Amino acid sequence: MYKHEILQLNKQVEGKINRFLNEKWGSTIIVSKGRIHRLENLSGYFVMENEEIVGLITYFIENAECEIVTLDSLIENMGIGSRLIENVNVAAKKNNCERVWLITTNDNVKAIRFYQKRGFNIKAVHVDAIENSRKIKPEIPLLGCDGIPIRHEIEFEKLLI
Repeated sequence: MYKHEILQLNKQVEGKINRFLNEKWGSTIIVSKGRIHRLENLSGYFVMENEEIVGLITYFIENAECEIVTLDSLIENMGIGSRLIENVNVAAKKNNCERVWLITTNDNVKAIRFYQKRGFNIKAVHVDAIENSRKIKPEIPLLGCDGIPIRHEIEFEKLLI
């Protein structure tokens, strides 16, 4: 298992987090279910190695629900992503959330497998939702993992009650 410390997002690392999100997501704006999320409005956790971010999760709590907005782990199979999710689950419970949910896209087969293995269930498939998201964030590519066209949002949830 990965032994590096999980740290909470803070102003001191905002520049690094901005660069990381720009590199991984094309900007610091994330769109899910038609909603725009901006980094400055998100909470989260990260993992550093050699002064570089190797894991990051961001989330947003509203109306007794916690949305995982982004999750990235640059070192696979070391437990970083799982530990980041565990930290969000703890924060969600502390904030009396009834569920933790997230969106991934139809091309991201690794993420679909990852979330199901961690107790998340498919709640909904939002067919052709990415078409609307591209109107808000044109940086979203047409093709994703393995050359699969990015078209649909898959909503996962984990109930906490």
